[in-house]
Amino acid sequence: MEKIIRRQASKIARSLGLDAEREAVVAYGLIAIVQITITILLALLFGFIIGAPVEAMIVCFSVSILRKYSGGAHAHDAEFCTVVSVVYCTIAALVSRLLAVNHQAVLMLIAIAVVYAAVYWIIYRYCPVDSPNKPIKTEKKIKRMRRGSAIIVTVYVALQLLFYHFGGVSAAFRSYGISLLLGVSWQALTLTPIGAILLNKLNDLPKYFRKEDPR
Repeated sequence: MEKIIRRQASKIARSLGLDAEREAVVAYGLIAIVQITITILLALLFGFIIGAPVEAMIVCFSVSILRKYSGGAHAHDAEFCTVVSVVYCTIAALVSRLLAVNHQAVLMLIAIAVVYAAVYWIIYRYCPVDSPNKPIKTEKKIKRMRRGSAIIVTVYVALQLLFYHFGGVSAAFRSYGISLLLGVSWQALTLTPIGAILLNKLNDLPKYFRKEDPR
């Protein structure tokens, strides 16, 4: 998929007279659009299969919306990144449903406080995390993306508290709140060095399945 998109980006760049750097930006944008679309559709499909489509979408969108401003570690290719994203959305949605059954209000409130305190610190410490295809070069843009990330997380906090409030009378809202917490946690993890190491390890998995030396 990625090779096809890059070929199309090359054709577009040639037709518009773009240089190699701008061609790379076009390719990155096209890959991101296709990848996000496929990820959403597959996450929704598997969400329906496990009986938790709303939870899967909450995880998917909470990650992707924050990622637009915060950046984060990437898998080495678009296809594997899609696989990792869909698997995480599906597992997180299922876990949310299971945990919502035996919900403990006090423990949930503690988890919300701890997770979001950690997320704000991670944003202050590491955000934004760029990529080789989309480097962040100016201090102005860094401050803008960091501020945008903080605003989005603040909106998430408001939604989280709303889910928590209604979770007292509805297991569905408890499940939605857990899904949001798991989505935010995953995206925050990808901003840290530990998250980058984890994704690098996951990148080696296809090589193991092909019986190749991952080194």
